[in-house]
Amino acid sequence: MSSPSLSPTLDLQALFGAPDQTEWMALTEKILKGVPFEKKMVTKTLEGISLQPVYDRTTVEGNEWADTTPGEFPFLRGTKASGYHAEAWEVCQGLPYPTPEAFNEAVLEDLGRGQDSVLLQLDEKGRHGLEAETSGGICGTHLVGLDDLKTALENVDVSAVPLHVDAGAAAPAVAGALKAAGINPDSGSVSFDPISLLATEGELPMAMEEAWGQLAAHVSGMNRAFPGMRSVGVDVSWCVNAGGSAVQELALMLASAAESFRALAEREVPVGIAASKAVVRFSIGADFFMEIAKFRAARSLWAHLVKSCGGQGDACKLVQFASTSIWHQTKLDPYVNLLRATSQAFSAALGGVNGMRVDPFDAPFGLPDTFSRRIARNIQLVLRDEAHLTEVVDPAGGSWTVESLTGELSKRAWELFQDMEKQGGLLAVLQDGSLQARLAENAEKQMTLLAQRRMVKVGSNQFAFPEEKKLPGRRVDASGTAAVATEKRKALFASRDTAAVEALRSALKASSDLDAIADAVQAGATFSEITMALGGNEHTRINPVSLGRLTLGYEKLRDTMEDYMAQHDGEAPLILMAQMGPVKQHKIRSDFSQEFLKPAGFRIEANQAFATPEEAAQAVLDSGAAATVICSTDDTYPELVPAFAKAVKTVSSDTVVLMAGMMPDHTESFRQAGVDMFIHLKANNLQTLNDLHAQTGVAS
Repeated sequence: MSSPSLSPTLDLQALFGAPDQTEWMALTEKILKGVPFEKKMVTKTLEGISLQPVYDRTTVEGNEWADTTPGEFPFLRGTKASGYHAEAWEVCQGLPYPTPEAFNEAVLEDLGRGQDSVLLQLDEKGRHGLEAETSGGICGTHLVGLDDLKTALENVDVSAVPLHVDAGAAAPAVAGALKAAGINPDSGSVSFDPISLLATEGELPMAMEEAWGQLAAHVSGMNRAFPGMRSVGVDVSWCVNAGGSAVQELALMLASAAESFRALAEREVPVGIAASKAVVRFSIGADFFMEIAKFRAARSLWAHLVKSCGGQGDACKLVQFASTSIWHQTKLDPYVNLLRATSQAFSAALGGVNGMRVDPFDAPFGLPDTFSRRIARNIQLVLRDEAHLTEVVDPAGGSWTVESLTGELSKRAWELFQDMEKQGGLLAVLQDGSLQARLAENAEKQMTLLAQRRMVKVGSNQFAFPEEKKLPGRRVDASGTAAVATEKRKALFASRDTAAVEALRSALKASSDLDAIADAVQAGATFSEITMALGGNEHTRINPVSLGRLTLGYEKLRDTMEDYMAQHDGEAPLILMAQMGPVKQHKIRSDFSQEFLKPAGFRIEANQAFATPEEAAQAVLDSGAAATVICSTDDTYPELVPAFAKAVKTVSSDTVVLMAGMMPDHTESFRQAGVDMFIHLKANNLQTLNDLHAQTGVAS
């Protein structure tokens, strides 16, 4: 049997010639037929960056960082020459269960099923150093004191997996409890970031000067007791969840780190130590390539900041954790959140993060269940073990698109950071409210794009599926959690030596040394008592940033319809499509209109076409429809629309008449004939649907 002949190597350049940018541009302009290239082919991002349709070698010329190697300053291509080969990113899932018992059950289950890092997040009360008097367990686990911490981490081998504790202002108390309990993690973090707590909650249970002093003491104490753990928090994940852009998030990272470095240096904690003990936390946005570039740019920006502040060596190597953003999750068609999370996790992995949290798809509904936790965890495991994203060092490196975006993000973020520094730093722009205003403006831009359907959220503003049953909410029993915590405090108070505890607490006001904190915890002081003793009587307050979800407007729209249906035997109002003439005359506009209307939750019928406007009007009246949409062409509208609208309104003035399309020269005459609303490409979808709810009686 003869072996097959092999064809010679295909030389594409010899066949087609070298690509010519000028020739391509000429052909493109010919196809555009006079439409400006910038308008049709260039996309403007929320960051203000112009995305080009084609990138080539010239787009990265002058970017000296793009040619560096992994493990080489400024670490754009990774802090390790081996990338993920030696060590993959940490699968660091959140478990927001309200009690230490529930958290422990979940973490042990998940550690046996692929999770390889522990994240214990205290609830809202705990992060402020407050007792759960009337409510507890909101957005985290409520810990009263030492026994609760032991319960939460029972049978967790912290020598085998990293332990991260998000404790807010109670970080020193938790660190002292770890020491008192003899729990000695080899790696992880108990980090304190007073700026993040202030920005998101609007309040710190201490003056800023005291907060910086506590952080300095916390860093020193952690270095001695837990040398493998990190203690300085730089958490800017709230930026994306407030509607911020990638540029803003990077600039906030730099500004937050700069504030911490300055404050710690004033308290004899050198920049080299502060930076080497820092952990930065980001959210992951929805723009795939922009997010890859963001995580790569973060490393180089961090390295340059630390170096300019006097840090060297490993201090210049950024440790960054990423979490999928609640801003981009939806309650409508929630299973799509799985796809969003996958895309976000993919971009973070390609960007080279050190650890990742993927929120379950049902997070907007409250506590996750075993299934949603498993799927969220497996998204990471599939990317790591099946998609083999750990096999290539800096897989996005060399892409002209990604390298160009990385350079552009770095430049713009550094400029914004310098602008904030000129205004007095991050705390100053938070205190005067200018940062909150910038983020709110960016959030409003996105909401407007969403409402105009120039931005798509599948299942919310496009491709809606109103027939799907809403997932059940699994809300925290906040009052029940508080009641259990109260009983635990009573039992603790009854068993401890009150005088000894008070003496140890009083001593903390003079010294916040970790050993002293551990002694107080061991004696029976609660985390709240320790945090209050360390913080004093002053508070720091600002207007917090506004956190939320992008699709809230559409969710409220659907909720309004559900409330209406609950009062009307489970039936939504009917909209009849008045399709005029043959299919080719009405189909395009009918299909568009139905998709336009679906997010509002109406019943829509488009089963027949009509020969005359009178026939269509009679069908609308016979059906009892709350609204109708006439669908035809611009050529036929001048004759059809007035006759149809008058025929409907003469008999039923309450029936809402809509027209699919927009004819500016006829708008006024159509309105006078009885047309109430117009559906077209430039219409504000959310506003139109809210108005339709109001006019059909769905919304009071």
